[in-house]
Order: sequence, then structure tokens, then C-alpha cells
Amino acid sequence: MKLKIPKTPQCPFCGKPIAKPFYLPIGFSDYEAGVCECGAVYVVDETGFSRGAVFLEALFIACGGDLELALNLLPEEDYKEIWLENYDPVSHTIPGEPVYEGRKIKGALCFIKLAEDLEELKTKERTKTLIKEDPQRILEKRPKSFQKRLSRKEAEELLSENRFFDLIEYALAEPLNINTFQKLLYHPEEVMRKKCAYLIGQIAKKLYQKEPQRILDLIKRLIYASADSAASPWGALEAVGEIVRETGDTYSSFVKNLFGFLAFPEYETSTLYALMRIAEKNPEAIKKGPYLRLLNLFPKVKAQSQALILQIFTYIKGKELLSYKKNLLEEKVVFFNYTDFSYKEIQLNSLWEQYENTIL
Repeated sequence: MKLKIPKTPQCPFCGKPIAKPFYLPIGFSDYEAGVCECGAVYVVDETGFSRGAVFLEALFIACGGDLELALNLLPEEDYKEIWLENYDPVSHTIPGEPVYEGRKIKGALCFIKLAEDLEELKTKERTKTLIKEDPQRILEKRPKSFQKRLSRKEAEELLSENRFFDLIEYALAEPLNINTFQKLLYHPEEVMRKKCAYLIGQIAKKLYQKEPQRILDLIKRLIYASADSAASPWGALEAVGEIVRETGDTYSSFVKNLFGFLAFPEYETSTLYALMRIAEKNPEAIKKGPYLRLLNLFPKVKAQSQALILQIFTYIKGKELLSYKKNLLEEKVVFFNYTDFSYKEIQLNSLWEQYENTIL
């Protein structure tokens, strides 16, 4: 039997071999990517099961980080999309076999090429965006011990030990570490996800005044990753909440985006946690949003969500919820305590008393 020789992947638009993908310094992607000489952008789907998110990532990069443009382009008219199947990201080849060097070959490459008029418009902006930042400016004389790219395992160990100071220093010394931290928003343990969301908020607090566009891009990426039907929001929306909470009014306009996710039951708890965290520190940001939507939600939701809505109205000192006492469930809820990252049990009636004592 003749074995198939692995082939170097080629760009489907120009036919030239492509370079091995890497983490581009645009935004904070979870996916490795590259740009062909012809201008086509390619992004790796290692598992073969993240096509929606990978496609959006490729389109986002092709548009030079312009999310609004990316979401308004028309397929075939404004861009072409081609997938290269059976890609092995480890060897950067197309093996031509279902198993290669003991690995199941499940990967794929998504190629996006903009129409010529758009390509001319975005080439300059994309080139500027993809240029790696001056290492001296990023490092800012931080200790050399923090000037490294953490593995996911290293980041997870530090987070489990609550070593937030170290994690923040790693992010400031090497911003691409935020890529790694983002992956922990999808950790199977809820406590770890909430810790990671908190960590991203603390990083944003340190970084947003010097690099506001970097944090803005991060928020957009977290929101559209949550909106992608092929992905789960997990801790992404809570991370948005922590960023808005820690950055004053700079990104408070995104509160409206968070309220939009309440239309979908699967996002309810994570969205309410995000809004509650913002309300505690920046109540005015919630008041500027469509917070009265929570009144219609209150009689319909379970005890956990009622508890979160109660806390939001307590923090913003909103009297509008008072007439909904008849809808209060007489149950205990488990509430997450961000002071010591643990859970506490509390009666909904006790939360209602705290609410009344605050506003009356």
C-alpha cells in the first residue's frame, strides 16, 4: 500500500504555499491565523467544530479589526470564503490520511478574501494593525520574570491559587497572555470562569487608559463570540461586565449590548451577573441602559435570577421593583461571593429586606 505524502497547504486563491499560522497581534484571538501574499486571510479550526467562530475571526482580521464592517459584508459580493479540509496544525500539512503520526486529523483552514475594492481600502489598515508592537513599549520596564508567554496550564495554576497580581503583571508585560486567560473563560468549573472574568476586569483597569482601543477590541470580541451560535458564552459576558465595571464610563455604552442577551434564556444568569457587578460599582451605567426590562423579567424567572435582579435594583436604588413583591419566590439561593470567590446561601426574603432598607 502506497502511503500518501503530506502536502504543505496552499492558498486556494493564488495557489502559493502558506506560512504556518500563529497568534496575530490583532485583538486577543483564541485561534492561530496568517495572511497570504495575495491578501487572503486564513484561520485554523483545530477541532473542526468551531467553524462559526473561526469564520468570524477570519472576517474580522480581513477587515483590519473593523467589526462593524465585518458584520455588514455580503458573501460572494464583498468577500469569498473557502475551507481547506483535513489540516494538521501540528505538522502544518495536509496529510491525506485520517490518522497521521498518531493524531486524528480533524482540523480545517478557513480562507477569506475581500473583494478588490474592499481589499484596497483595508490593506493599509490591516498592515498597520498586524505590525507587532514595540516590545520596549509593551514591557515598560517590567521585571524580566514576567516577560514570557504563559501556557494554559501555568495560567490555570496561578488562577487557582488566586495570584492575581502575578497574572496582571504577565498580561501587562506580554499582552498576548490575555489570549491564554480568555481560554479559561470556558473552564468546566464555574468558580474558575468567574475568577477569570474578574481577572480580565482587573487587567482592563490597568490597561484601558494607555491602550483604550485594545480593550475596546477585546469587549467586541467577547460580545460577538457570545453571539455566535456555534459557541457558548460561558464566562465571556461576565468578563464584559467586569471590564465595564472597572473602567468608569469609558465603555458603559456596552451595557445596552448586555441587556440584549436577556432575550435568550441560555444567557440569562451570566448576563444578570454581569449587570449586577456593574451596578455595584457604576449604578449610573445601568440607569442609562434599558434596565426597566428587568421588571417584566422578574415574575417569570427562577429564584437565582430573581436574586440577581434584586441586587441590581438595590445597587441602583431603584424603587420600580417595589410593586413586584407579590412575585417574590420564597426560596433559598446560592450566591457567588466575589470577596473570597466562594458560594453563600441566602433567602430571597432577606435580599428583599435589604432592598427595602436601602431605598425606603
